[in-house]
Amino acid sequence: INAEYGGYQRRVREEVVSTQSTGAFRCITFRVSPDMKRVIPDDEQWQVKKDAGICQREDTKNAMKVLCDQLVNGDDKSNAQPRWVLFNFEFETAVDKRPTDKSIFIKWCPETSTIKNRMVFTTSTKGLIDYLNMSATNVQADSIDEIKEVLGKLESGNLK
Repeated sequence: INAEYGGYQRRVREEVVSTQSTGAFRCITFRVSPDMKRVIPDDEQWQVKKDAGICQREDTKNAMKVLCDQLVNGDDKSNAQPRWVLFNFEFETAVDKRPTDKSIFIKWCPETSTIKNRMVFTTSTKGLIDYLNMSATNVQADSIDEIKEVLGKLESGNLK
């Protein structure tokens, strides 16, 4: 993967800055370009906007459901493709009801991915993390159950 991320360099950084500073998005996703030469922000339907009209905890759960549905039910070319997901969790912990805001960087690499896609994804991850220069908890997930487990750990205050 091109370390410069091709002509998408500015767009990738703008997506992350928008998510972290304006709070417009609950979740943004990135993937390897079809030519496997750069990391690109994913299509619009993969970007989940925050819903300011409901409580943060419900919005987080709704956004997680949308993301999981998309990962499972996307078209054949998209749901088997590895992705990087930057997800902003906002909720009150179940134990002591304290407000929590945490960014999670999910490395989604489903078992249905081709070997080539898995290899390109794995070798590109460190470069993307270094390029984005963000503070987020990194989580590897190969199944939807693992993503749901992350949400449970966050709510209980057990994800560091």
